[in-house]
Amino acid sequence: MPVISITLSQGQTNRDQKKKMVEIFTKTAVEITDLPEQAFTVFFYELEKESIGVGGKLLPEMLAAMNNNQ
Repeated sequence: MPVISITLSQGQTNRDQKKKMVEIFTKTAVEITDLPEQAFTVFFYELEKESIGVGGKLLPEMLAAMNNNQ
């Protein structure tokens, strides 16, 4: 059973966007592997923004700095 894992920050996508990702990622994986689409499982992992670090800073700090520079 091939697994496609997608990790996002909470609130980054809505249900319709996730549905579209499942459809497109599964279709692409089928084209590449020649396995049936029923073989694929897609997992979404949603992390709190405070659980993501970018460039040595927590994501909320990085986003705040970006907003201050605009």
